[in-house]
Amino acid sequence: MQPFDEDYLARREKQIQELFELRAMIWACLVTGVIASLIAVALLSTGNKTLGAISLAVSLLFGVGSIFMIASYFAQKATDRAVQKEYELLALYGLPGEKAKRGNQEIRLADDGEIVVEHGQEDEISYREGQNG
Repeated sequence: MQPFDEDYLARREKQIQELFELRAMIWACLVTGVIASLIAVALLSTGNKTLGAISLAVSLLFGVGSIFMIASYFAQKATDRAVQKEYELLALYGLPGEKAKRGNQEIRLADDGEIVVEHGQEDEISYREGQNG
């Protein structure tokens, strides 16, 4: 049962790893922002307004960064669910996991976009067919 191409599992493993790394970075950013804000509050309450303001600005930057990372995390999860749903629908209808290239099932394209010519088709393909008209 291999409805997808050979590199699917490698790509999927990389996607999962990136999601876990992003989630770890979100937590690290949030914890750092909270600690920096606590330090800012302590500095502001002791009268060190300059250091407190700098620490508060750093904590706000970490907070805003973590908000953007959380949005990216949820966008990646939603994309992953949508792609998985499409693969399930393709499998339900008995279609291959690879979509047809340019609407023609007989012509195959390589990863770099070149036409793959299978053995026996060299004689059938005439490159100057359009010029002899």
